[in-house]
Amino acid sequence: MKTIVKSMSAIAAVVAAVSFSPISASAHMDEECMHQSGHHFKKMETELGLSAQQNEGIKDVLVKCHAQNEPLMKQLGTERHALRALIHADVVNDAAIRAQSGKIAAIEADLAVRRAHAAQQIRALLTPEQLKKLKAIQEKHNCGMDKTPPCGNRHHKRGN
Repeated sequence: MKTIVKSMSAIAAVVAAVSFSPISASAHMDEECMHQSGHHFKKMETELGLSAQQNEGIKDVLVKCHAQNEPLMKQLGTERHALRALIHADVVNDAAIRAQSGKIAAIEADLAVRRAHAAQQIRALLTPEQLKKLKAIQEKHNCGMDKTPPCGNRHHKRGN
């Protein structure tokens, strides 16, 4: 039963990240970030007035998306770990760091394309009025993106 609850929480987090905001991919979402994303989805669900059928459709898209993205997310985590090791090595190897960064960028690009396809599938489940509301919410969110660091970067100074 706990596995189902955790899975549903992860789905809610993915929905928020995949369909409702242009947040960049992160291989490591901490619990606070997952909680915020779940809260974000509930808020979006309410604001858009999603039906039970729409929720089920979105869950179906997200389950497929998660299954397809899981290997890439694991690979992204591995490649980021390797990059950290290169960055903290006793001897700096510029070429190796650049090459490793390129691997990460390629994986993130693949994930971005997959998120775009999933978001398109989710938008197809919305009514024209819900799409209009969603675009307004996204515009509002985009206005504040430069003020708040992504979840994994809370230790950085926030913008004014």
